Amino acid sequence: MEARERLLTPGEVASLFRVDPKTVTRWAAAGRISSIRTPGGHRRFRESEVRALLRGDAAAAAPTAPAPRQSVEDEPAHN
Repeated sequence: MEARERLLTPGEVASLFRVDPKTVTRWAAAGRISSIRTPGGHRRFRESEVRALLRGDAAAAAPTAPAPRQSVEDEPAHN
């Protein structure tokens, strides 16, 4: 990533793809698009990766590592 690359919010990405922001968040959780977490826990997306996906260049936009998975212990109990 270049030093000053613009980071997009889920809303900005959703607008580009014409989907709901929650869809973008689900894509990130599933590892379909990589994201960066802010200190406050919000997701941000690299503009270059988003533009590559819009162009259909999935190879250039593919995350280099799988998205981290939540362990069972971290999930809330469903009673």
